[in-house]
This record gives sequence, structure tokens and C-alpha cells, in this order.
Amino acid sequence: MKDVVIRRWAVGAAGMVLGLGAVGCGAEKDGGSTADHAPGAEIAARTASAATPTPKSPTQRPLTQGQLGRAVVDERDLPAWTVSRLGAGTDGFGDGTVRALHEEAAHPVSCAPVGSAVAGGASRYAPLGSVTRMAQSKERASTMELVSYRAADAGRVMDELRSALATCTAYTMKWPTDTTFEDVRRTGDPHQGDEGVSFQLDVVSSSPAVDGDPVRTLQSFQVIRSGSTVAVFSAFNTRAHRIEEVPTALVTAQMKVLETGGHRP
Repeated sequence: MKDVVIRRWAVGAAGMVLGLGAVGCGAEKDGGSTADHAPGAEIAARTASAATPTPKSPTQRPLTQGQLGRAVVDERDLPAWTVSRLGAGTDGFGDGTVRALHEEAAHPVSCAPVGSAVAGGASRYAPLGSVTRMAQSKERASTMELVSYRAADAGRVMDELRSALATCTAYTMKWPTDTTFEDVRRTGDPHQGDEGVSFQLDVVSSSPAVDGDPVRTLQSFQVIRSGSTVAVFSAFNTRAHRIEEVPTALVTAQMKVLETGGHRP
């Protein structure tokens, strides 16, 4: 059953795979923020006056890759759920592989922050670390990514996503397969973390692993910032006209672990 769910996820979450394997052409070699000409730069200009978040405690400082791994929810926090690694042992997909998106990843470029969120939390800012998981209960499955940024960059990721959602209704991405994202719509703000945004969209994609007509899925997302970490939760359903909501229990448990500093080594 688990293998079936993972195969369905691999098709339904095609947009996330786009970003997790993307090369960070816009990132500086030393891992710093990308230049002003990167995708979404015009959005950043409109939001430049926004206040830069300042970490309030040690648990809100930028997390290293190791700290991020210990901040992932597991069965101790959700006894009825199974939390599994995704991409372990593969090339370009899994923990620590999220990179800043290529500057031409999304068309139109004004939708790039939405594409970044769908791609698993990658953005035009170079992350410090990332983890990717699938969480499953008997009834539901969801994916999540935790991405650590520098404090100022984490706030900008959220600012630019909100600005993009105000105007973006559809966009395309060309790599690794042609994928169209339609009917992008914001669905409210989750009351978790320091700030958050929820949205839904339709994904129309072809997959090299699946023959036949393009696959259409309806996907729901919650993007939440806690300190310098951006958490991206997603849920999908391949049945037409059916929305799968991001599980509240998963989001609540994960944000609690993040905000309390993670599990002990």
C-alpha cells in the first residue's frame, strides 16, 4: 500500500519534483541571497519596505542541516502516523537538495514565488538546509518540506509569495517535463507559526514514469514560517473535482516541534 501511495505522489506532486531537482543558477557561490535580477525581483521591490524578521530566541535562529533533521515531526508526536523519508539515496532529490530555482523556471516570472512554494520551498534565495518527508495515516497522506533560510530571506520568501498570489492565476514550468498550473487561488492564512499562507491549484502534467494522457491533480498547500524556517505542506487527490485538505493534525504537530527546538539527538 505504501508503494502505491508513493507512486501516486510521484505523479501528483510533479511540481514539487521540479524544484527539488532544480539547479540554483541564481544563487551566489558562497550560499548568499540571489541577485536582484532573479525571478520575482520586481515583487521584491514592491515588498522591500516590509520589516525584516528578527529571531526572538535560539530556536528561531537559522537551523543547520542537522538541526533541521531533528526538527521533523515523527511517530512520537503523531502516534497514528508514519513519517517516511523521500528520495533517500537518490541523486538530486531528498534531504539537503533544495536549491534556489533557475531564473526562468516559471512563466510568467511574476508567478515564480508560487512555483517556488509548489517546488518544495525552493526560492530565489539560497537555503541553508532542507528536509523532505511523506506523512501517512490510515486515511490520508501528505508531503512536507522544511527549508532553513537566513532570517531576512525567510521573511522575504513569505512577502513575495503573498504578493504573487494576489495576481498569479496560472503559470507553466518546462523542466523536467512540461507542467501547467491552473486556477491558482489563495484560501486563507493558517493560524500557525509566525506567519502563513494557504492556497490551492490544479496541476496538469506529464510524467516520464507514466504513459498515457497528462495527469490532472488538485493540490492544497500551506506555507508557514517559524523563525528562519519555512515549512511547506501539500496534499493532493487525483480524482477530479476533489480537494484534499492539508491535515491539521500534521501541521499542528510539526509546528510545535519546530517552535520547541526539535527532538534531542
